[in-house]
Order: sequence, then structure tokens, then C-alpha cells
Amino acid sequence: MDPMWFYDEMGDQEEWQAFQKDILPLEKEYLEIRVALRDAEAALRDDPGNDILRIRVEKLKERQGEMERSAPWIASDYPWEFFLWGVPHG
Repeated sequence: MDPMWFYDEMGDQEEWQAFQKDILPLEKEYLEIRVALRDAEAALRDDPGNDILRIRVEKLKERQGEMERSAPWIASDYPWEFFLWGVPHG
């Protein structure tokens, strides 16, 4: 009996495609927030007295925290597929 390679066949499954359609915009937004936060923190280090930058950093950290609370897997060390389907076959 041949083993089933679930991950190789996932692209054909409607459920997987729907899940990816929902998840990819979240991942994109999270990445944009992280990049903007990195840049804002670097700018704030160069100009520590700038209140506008300080407020921007606080707002970005707040939004990042909201996303991590609503989708905790997004900041995990493990890929989100692991939480949904467990360890891959083989």
C-alpha cells in the first residue's frame, strides 16, 4: 500500500484553498506591521525625543498585540499547518 502524501495533494482541496485565502491577507498585514514597527523603532532610536515616532511605535505595537491575541499562531515558532494537521507523514 502506498503512503498518502497529504501535503502534496492539499492544493487540490477546496477547504485548503479557502483557508489559504483567509490566512494570506492576515499574514501580509502582520508582516507589514512588523516591518513598519522595525523601521519606526530604528527612527525613534535616532530621534528619541520625537513624540510622533513614539506614538507610531506604540500604535504599531498595540496592533501587533491585537493580531497576536486574535490569531496566536501567527507569531508562533511553528508553522500554522502543524497546529491544524499535526506532524506530516513520513
